Amino acid sequence: MKKEDLLRKLGSRKFWACVSAVIIALIAFTNAAPETTERVVALVSAIGGLCIYMLSEGIADSKPSDVTNYIETKDYREE
Repeated sequence: MKKEDLLRKLGSRKFWACVSAVIIALIAFTNAAPETTERVVALVSAIGGLCIYMLSEGIADSKPSDVTNYIETKDYREE
């Protein structure tokens, strides 16, 4: 797996929803208290949100900001 693929997956909301679902299923399987389930879901959601934010900011910062668009006038000359 390439680094770009891994970063894309870590930044996916679907991935974090899947992680949350697996953790909730494991907690339910162990007959944990509802309060424990709520706390673990909150923790996973916070970590997922933080990962998505960090990845999106890193991608945005890695792109050059001094790019200017210009139009070639020779493309629009009337002949």
